[in-house]
Amino acid sequence: METFSPGDRVVAINTDFSRPLCGPPDFDRHPFFFPNGLIRNGVVYHVQSVRPGPKGGDGYQSIEITGHPVFWGLTLIYWNASRFRKVDPLRDHAPEKRRRKQPVSRKLCVIS
Repeated sequence: METFSPGDRVVAINTDFSRPLCGPPDFDRHPFFFPNGLIRNGVVYHVQSVRPGPKGGDGYQSIEITGHPVFWGLTLIYWNASRFRKVDPLRDHAPEKRRRKQPVSRKLCVIS
């Protein structure tokens, strides 16, 4: 499982909202509310803050995504980190081909 930190760029890999992942134990009491819409697969998001997941320090994390809060009733809750993976900044980047500048060699011209 990946460890996230504030400032990481992440992409959503699990956008199945049929059930919450590590949601509140009585999640049927209130509906979940997504004021800025749901997350989408393949879109890059920014991690605003991180906290331990609901199970404490057992490796699970909850993350807050910039601009995509989740409310359960009136309570702000975080996204489950297992819905995301870190973005590899160089994965889709093709290296540029560069030519080294070679100094022009001077040839001596001999006039006879």
